[in-house]
Amino acid sequence: MCAMKTIFITSFHAHVSRNILATDFLKIIKDIKDLRAVILVPKYKIDYFRKNFGASNILIDGTNLYQSSRHKTGLFFKRLSMMLLDTDTKRYKYRYKVYRDRKRIYFFGAMAVGFFGKSMLVKRFIRFLDFKLSPRGLFNDLINKYNPNLILATDIQNENDVTLMHDAKHNKIPILGMVRSWDNPTQYAIRVFPDKLLVGSRAIAESVVEFQGYPSKKIITVGQLHYDKYLKGPTKNRQEFCKEFGLNPSKRFILFAPLGDKFIENNDLDQYVMELLGKAGYQILVRFPPDEKVSVIGFKKPGNMIFHNPGVVFDSKEFNDREISDEDDSSLINSIYHSDLVITGPTSILLDSSFFDKPVIAVNMAPTERNFFDKVYCYKFSHIQKVFDIGKIKYVETEEDLHQSIMNFFSNPNFNKEGRKKIRDFWFSHTDGFSSNRLVSEIEKMLEAK
Repeated sequence: MCAMKTIFITSFHAHVSRNILATDFLKIIKDIKDLRAVILVPKYKIDYFRKNFGASNILIDGTNLYQSSRHKTGLFFKRLSMMLLDTDTKRYKYRYKVYRDRKRIYFFGAMAVGFFGKSMLVKRFIRFLDFKLSPRGLFNDLINKYNPNLILATDIQNENDVTLMHDAKHNKIPILGMVRSWDNPTQYAIRVFPDKLLVGSRAIAESVVEFQGYPSKKIITVGQLHYDKYLKGPTKNRQEFCKEFGLNPSKRFILFAPLGDKFIENNDLDQYVMELLGKAGYQILVRFPPDEKVSVIGFKKPGNMIFHNPGVVFDSKEFNDREISDEDDSSLINSIYHSDLVITGPTSILLDSSFFDKPVIAVNMAPTERNFFDKVYCYKFSHIQKVFDIGKIKYVETEEDLHQSIMNFFSNPNFNKEGRKKIRDFWFSHTDGFSSNRLVSEIEKMLEAK
């Protein structure tokens, strides 16, 4: 590259800064002459991003969020994209909504849309209408200000990324897209097909082709950037880590990662597990999700239990828009690596634990008998079923099974070792320490081809 080139990098979801920006990716970008990166963030987070990621050739600029859905057409296509997939994930979400709201017409309407959405031609036609009819020009001020040569949309199913990609296509700016999370391809339809799609693993590539119909020849598997950091192992030894949290390093400890309230209307399940673990007498480190609320009501924390609340708070009342700092990510690595057993719900912690070859138990336990949808129904989601089918993760629903499973893993940590290896082979197929390099290489190829 000779003349100065400019790329836009989006960061509108709390996980993007951890998964991409806090990796070696920006370190490599900083050293490339004649390249300027502009990271687009929510306006109220500008100072945080400038402090943590800004550099002479890495600028931070902000925008208002969710501008498109303030218009009728933008809101219509956003909602339509949420119904256009026919997956187990969507079907169970619809059934849950009927159970909770008793609105059967929504269920049958959503199922009908999903049925027609099975056709890739229908999806293609909807994308065409979306591009033609959704609000345009909402990012033109920033486009005119910086005149970018390339858009790196780090979360192609985020409404804000979608709006930017629409404007990029209208302005004939090439787009590199990324899938933010392992569950995204089965959640809702991709509204804009980027020129190339970068994915983290073989698992995500297969899902995008199967459920979204994105051309396999345009998919490039670069690896999951933040897991390259995980390859380096813990940032603290066991003695240092246990001292930080007041744990006895000579004794076993269990890491419990609660699911949170997002998928459980009256969430007493996480607290129930904490009560059982507290009574069992093991050392317990409870790591609350950084961006999800967990209901804890009238719970007296026992002496063998430590609470850890990660996440950068911008608004104490808002949980789902927090950032995950580099220190938060390091603490997760250390917590899993040094634990003797991980207990969690249907979250990415299942993958993280398998990455470190750590025994893991998936829990779905309630203190009383109740309907399926008043428990953790999202174990039926497509991506969760996939990891259970491949990894044969231990799943418990009773107190007796929980305690027995804990004892079994403590007596034989190698139990289900093969299942954990299968998970690593599938979901971490390209985690080798060079994911950031591959991403930068694809950016340079796109800029040179323009």
